[in-house]
Amino acid sequence: MNDLQNIKSAQKNRHMKAILKATILCSALTLFMACSDDDAIESIDASVTPGSLDLTLDTMVGNEDFQLDTEYSIAGERVSFTQFRYWVSNIVLINKAGDHVEIPNSYFLIEETGALSIQDGAYEYPPNKRETINLSAVPGGEYIGIEFGIGIDQRYNDNLSLQAGELSQLNGMTNISWMWHTSYIFTSIKGSLLDDDTTLVLETGLNDNYHTVNVALENAVEVSNTAAQEILLHVDLASIIEGIDVRTTPVVGASTPEAMELMANNFAYKSFTVAPVANED
Repeated sequence: MNDLQNIKSAQKNRHMKAILKATILCSALTLFMACSDDDAIESIDASVTPGSLDLTLDTMVGNEDFQLDTEYSIAGERVSFTQFRYWVSNIVLINKAGDHVEIPNSYFLIEETGALSIQDGAYEYPPNKRETINLSAVPGGEYIGIEFGIGIDQRYNDNLSLQAGELSQLNGMTNISWMWHTSYIFTSIKGSLLDDDTTLVLETGLNDNYHTVNVALENAVEVSNTAAQEILLHVDLASIIEGIDVRTTPVVGASTPEAMELMANNFAYKSFTVAPVANED
């Protein structure tokens, strides 16, 4: 009988210990979850949650606003333009801590153009003016710089079947004659010399001419979910063709590699200036 009582007593003790352990574990787990919830709530703040940011690239010709079919004087030549188009890609924002925030799938076509006939008339591309890129879901914070490519990086330039962002062959920004396969036109400027109606076709492309623009902002741009923000840059078209005698070289492309390289370098390293940041309440 004593042996039976001892067995029952031992079983009861083990049962009580198990209940005690379970109670302690549940209490600890509840406390941990409560602390975790408090931390999560504290981390949700307007200064770090995503917001939107506009990147506006305002085209100028020297100090004049750019418009199609308007006369300008560049390097002593009377010039008018019918088209200005270029790719902006791989946008990266730099915050105050020096961190680089990449914008995924950032391939955008900036343009001011009339109607275009695409692929030997198979498609009609409508007139369009687009100078602003809206970047959504940008992590909150203060940004002091921006980087982006002019043109398309080699991965996508070598394989037009790959799609990202706004990349497409149906916008007239590809060329089959520059490489052994079709590749993207990075920049396209078209117009004429008004004195004798000489046609201008000034274009860049090829992997070696893909360059990254680095811009330090004069004032930090604070992104949050409470207000839209804008980075405004001026783009001087005259600076892009600086050093190119458009009278003797009215066509720039793969057949004029030195002029194409000069254009690409001018665009990335000479043409961009920072304008005051406009806040939108």
